[in-house]
Amino acid sequence: MSAACVVLLRSGMALLVRRGDADVWELPCGAIRAGETASSAAVRILREDFGFEAGPATELTRAGELIGVLVSGGAGELKPVRHAAMSWVESRRILERPLTAECAPIARVLAEHRRRERYKGTHPRSFGEKYKELAGDPLAAAKAAARGSTPAGAHLSVMKAEILEALSPLSGATVLDCTLGWGGHAEALARSAGPEGRVICLDRDGEELERTRRRLDAAGVAVVARQSDYADAPSVLESLGVDGVNALLADLGVSSMQLDRPERGMSFKADGPLDMRMDRSRGITAAQWLERVSRVELAEAFSRYGDEPDAEKVAAALSALAAAGRSPRTTAELAAAVAAAKGLPPRALRKKDASSRHPAARVFQAVRIAVNAERDSLARFLAVLPRLLRPGGRAALLTFHSGEERLVDAALSAQTDAGFWRNPRAAPRKPSPEEVRLNPRARSARLWTEVRA
Repeated sequence: MSAACVVLLRSGMALLVRRGDADVWELPCGAIRAGETASSAAVRILREDFGFEAGPATELTRAGELIGVLVSGGAGELKPVRHAAMSWVESRRILERPLTAECAPIARVLAEHRRRERYKGTHPRSFGEKYKELAGDPLAAAKAAARGSTPAGAHLSVMKAEILEALSPLSGATVLDCTLGWGGHAEALARSAGPEGRVICLDRDGEELERTRRRLDAAGVAVVARQSDYADAPSVLESLGVDGVNALLADLGVSSMQLDRPERGMSFKADGPLDMRMDRSRGITAAQWLERVSRVELAEAFSRYGDEPDAEKVAAALSALAAAGRSPRTTAELAAAVAAAKGLPPRALRKKDASSRHPAARVFQAVRIAVNAERDSLARFLAVLPRLLRPGGRAALLTFHSGEERLVDAALSAQTDAGFWRNPRAAPRKPSPEEVRLNPRARSARLWTEVRA
């Protein structure tokens, strides 16, 4: 069986051991026995080889590859049985030790580990304190996933396997990822396209695009990234001298990296300025939009973009606040105003579980769509979609709410009738129950695929 690489972090410290007299250190490891997982093997190895009863273990992965096992604190005095020496090393300094080649990959990951800051008092007071996984705490991320939540700050690419299947063959292909986000799909597409392929990525959000560009560069993934609305894809391709692509992906969902940053003001999960702009270098904020539009326009937006059943009631309440000079300026104020308009108590703003719907979710969605003119961009993109692809080229579109579904379905149907797509059209696919369990934000996803005639 393969070996389990064990890491024991205590207050940000990693355990290193030395087998012989040579000054070469390694992370504790051992064989995984039949019927064991890497996690359970790690706990056993620490108990048998060190006399240490460790807590639950979490598997550390990178690009789908298991690179080690992180074990939480435990009890007992460390007593090495098969090792000449042992040492606690600060994770950020672990690469200063001479390590075995096998330990180098996981040591690089550990070097980036930082002990999370402890908050004062008995309860967290800020978003970052409550959602520790936002700072990269792997144990907190594992706990979030175990309770059925998407870890804060973790963007899990939706229906990745299904998208790769729909867009294949990809070897040597020219690919257009219209919505780069955190780059999970782009990375998979680039690896499938190989060194002879080319992946072109677009995103309106310059801030996240730059973060993703750096992440992909560090992972050795080469892409061409441009800040652009996907509706302007024809101009980007023309500037690059590309006359069409073999495969195209448009993930119409909002990146978790945007939702989980309070300063972006996209989510009711944490209080922050009511901004919501995809591109914060231009346009008006959500707070400014709410102040300027009429009650009729608000009601229409809530109904059209969010399918909000209480659209008229919420619009009237927000218009009254604006008239009194008390229009919401933060996400918490907007969520509270929506709850009050619906006659709900403050406790209703706390979600019962990851699958329940927040009472302000539809309003937040509608405001975000209106502020970013998302519906207009999608309509413009769908109009030019067929000419972005070469004959035989494949398109995959991910939608996340009924408004997007209606637009996509209508456009693809009309284009099929006009002879742009091969018949027969396939019904959109849903994510698997297992994916929804691991990533609740995927539950409303629908994957639409077409092949250019």
